[in-house]
Amino acid sequence: MIGIIIAAAALPVFADLSLARAEQMATVRSVDVATALATVRQREAELAIARGTAVPHLFGEYSLSPQAGPLDVGTVEQHYFAVGAGVTVNDFLTSSSAVRGAAGELLAAQRSADAAQLSARENVARLYYAALQAVAMERFRAESLAGAQRDRAAAELRVRSGDAPELDVVRADVTVAQARADSARAESERAKAIEALASATGADPAGLKTLTSSANNSVALLPADKAIARALASRPELASLMATIQARNANVINARQSGLPTATVNGGYQKGVDTGIPVQGPQVTAHLDVPLASGTSARVASAQAQLDAAYAALADQQRKIALEVSAALHDVAAEAAAADAADRARDEARRALQSVEIGYREGASSSLDVADARRTYAQASADALVAEYQHALAIAIVEVIVP
Repeated sequence: MIGIIIAAAALPVFADLSLARAEQMATVRSVDVATALATVRQREAELAIARGTAVPHLFGEYSLSPQAGPLDVGTVEQHYFAVGAGVTVNDFLTSSSAVRGAAGELLAAQRSADAAQLSARENVARLYYAALQAVAMERFRAESLAGAQRDRAAAELRVRSGDAPELDVVRADVTVAQARADSARAESERAKAIEALASATGADPAGLKTLTSSANNSVALLPADKAIARALASRPELASLMATIQARNANVINARQSGLPTATVNGGYQKGVDTGIPVQGPQVTAHLDVPLASGTSARVASAQAQLDAAYAALADQQRKIALEVSAALHDVAAEAAAADAADRARDEARRALQSVEIGYREGASSSLDVADARRTYAQASADALVAEYQHALAIAIVEVIVP
């Protein structure tokens, strides 16, 4: 069920780097993602180790020692060698829970890697739209500077013709200087934003100068309750915590089994010499170790505490995701309304500036009116530009956090 349909503005995008491509490249370069994937490989190895604990072990043994022989011989040598297989019974008893615990840890690591990738995508989306906004703002400031210079030329022309005082040129010079300063700051902000995006993605900064138009898309957003339910069902952070709970449950079982006596059984074939007489045959040995102070209750308490902490973390993460999704949807609606209002304000400011400029050329307006109208239009245009990109970013964030 679709809740609302938001019309996304057709904003220019980088010709050589789409948002999807930027997200892919940033994910590959992310240190957090690389660390999470390394943890996955570690957990895979630990699972393989856990699966191998119940496998019987082979053994070989050789012994040589002196031994009392017959009276007419005296001391003789006792020697033998034996080969066989052995097993620790406890390994079989605890193998199942150990494997479940390791499998849970592996699944948690895999979902944590997915969460790291999601976070990397969200971060690069912010960098992407910040760079686009900075490029657009630089172009707008350049246009504003050109407009201020035109106003200055018009003022100078009127002063020469005697239709305006010299003060008009002074005021126009002030406006030009302010516009030039704004243009310089915008150029610096654009350079920093491009460098940040290029650093995150590995893209060539020189290729992030050309913009191309994007399609005007309508984005369908779920109602808040359905979006939250979808996020809670699909977010990898929650899947990671669920897998952690599974692993912690297995740890509790392991802790309970740790107090069992350790039993080891070896069996094989032995051949050698005993009191000078050759002997050979099957050999079996069994060993039982009963600890007097096993610490089982302390281990169980520790494992249970970790399990309780995992449940608490799950509840907290569910609450955070619900709030995050709700806030993101509110941001989309608010930014859409702000963009519409800013567009109307910019259009009105443009018409006002055009009227004042016409009036100035005809002598009905002063240079002070022109400067004031231009500042109003510049601010309204800047606000509209920022609102458009903030709206686009808000939509992109929702698309990331509600998979």
